[in-house]
Amino acid sequence: MIKFYEVASVEESKLRDLANQYSVHEMALEDCLHRDQRPKLDDFENHKFLVWFCYYQDRIYEIQFIIFNDTLILVPHEKSPIGNTWSEFLNFNSNSNSNLDVWHATYYLLDKLTDMTWTELRQLYHYVDDFELNIFKKEVKPQELIKIKRKLNNIELSIGHLSSVAIQLQNLNLNSHDLNWKLRDLHDHCERINRSLAMYRGQTTSTIDLYWGLQANKTNYQIKKLTLIASIGLPLSFWSSFWGMNFEIIPFKTAELFFAAIAIMCISVGLTIYFLVKKGIWQD
Repeated sequence: MIKFYEVASVEESKLRDLANQYSVHEMALEDCLHRDQRPKLDDFENHKFLVWFCYYQDRIYEIQFIIFNDTLILVPHEKSPIGNTWSEFLNFNSNSNSNLDVWHATYYLLDKLTDMTWTELRQLYHYVDDFELNIFKKEVKPQELIKIKRKLNNIELSIGHLSSVAIQLQNLNLNSHDLNWKLRDLHDHCERINRSLAMYRGQTTSTIDLYWGLQANKTNYQIKKLTLIASIGLPLSFWSSFWGMNFEIIPFKTAELFFAAIAIMCISVGLTIYFLVKKGIWQD
């Protein structure tokens, strides 16, 4: 049966006592006490030090693992999203999982965190897909999509590098056939997350471009309508300004000239409309 401890990084005195008890390397202890590490696997003399990340409910969580031959120390930087401890949240109990060795227990926790990350990321992906469809149906706010893009960038900075750490775990040669396959599956899952992050970040960028392209198209359509109205009114403006000069008889000296002027203006408008239809400018 393995020994399992969960100590939050904010519990510095408790963490230092445990580190002294198990002779944890000072560099590993320093990383445990300070967050914003990179995903990594360090091999010290008597233990391994692993930094892992997960994503849950719009938040990135950083968790450290100190791995001995028969002891596993979990050091989270944030409180678990649900429940009092991360082991409770991940449904891990060292007593009920007494048949697991330390590396199988580590894999169990990493697999849970990775599956949780994938499930949460899928919701972001669906949001991007729905946003892209809604662009054609209703007015949307591009600021929301820009927030998603920033969120994906932040996730990729941490979670996007987990696949390289998973490869390092595979290369440890733990002499367990089933564990080697499980770690390979973990790497494949991390690689899938990494590629999906890149794909959906690109889709988010293209969706933003699509949004502004549609906005430009709508603007062009409005300008086209205004241009058509101005084109139809152009003959009227021309004749009214022409006949508004100091003529004595044109066009209002007699009723005949008045109606002739009206006819000329109507014919001019009709010819303008005919020209616009002929050229296809009138079409939508």
